[in-house]
Amino acid sequence: MVQRIFRMRVSLFGELWKAQSWVEQAFWLVAMVSTLLLGILLVMSLFAPDRDADEEPEDTPSSFFNARVVLNFFTAFGWVALILYHQGIPTKLLLLFSSAAGLIAAALAKAITFLLLRLAPRRSHHNGERLLLRTGKVLEPIPPHRNGFGKVHLEMRGTPYELEAITAGKELEPGAAIRVIGIIDERILLVEPVEDKGYPHEHQFGGRI
Repeated sequence: MVQRIFRMRVSLFGELWKAQSWVEQAFWLVAMVSTLLLGILLVMSLFAPDRDADEEPEDTPSSFFNARVVLNFFTAFGWVALILYHQGIPTKLLLLFSSAAGLIAAALAKAITFLLLRLAPRRSHHNGERLLLRTGKVLEPIPPHRNGFGKVHLEMRGTPYELEAITAGKELEPGAAIRVIGIIDERILLVEPVEDKGYPHEHQFGGRI
């Protein structure tokens, strides 16, 4: 009995699917697949532990174009396109409005993420070892020779972090590319310029930390 009902529903779904135009089928696929993938990504971000630093790719695209933002775009695009398609909107206008809706949804998702990160309490750098050798950029000037603190921006799994940092070399200006070479008191990063080839005579003093 259950198998018969299941077969009837599958058959009905198949007939409904065939009755739709290829355009509507494409919109349904975009909406359903992107919604499913976005849901899986959100669940993974809530329950999956952070990956180790050496598992993250070094060459990542701009922080805006990560998987969550792209899926938000296609989810909004697909559902808005379906709604407008059933309203009889011309294809050109439909694509224009759907793309605009997707961009707005992606931008809102990114903005909400940044807002939540700023409002949430800072965690203690995850594990200090995961930050070692990570690269980023200087946000606030870092005085030379450990004479004061500045701030740097690091990207972890598409999530931005603003952290205090010092340097043992020359002053680092905003926008300069840096690399993390140590953790001091479990909360302050010791950084160097990416192009740095080593401080003078550091081998005589057993390293930089």
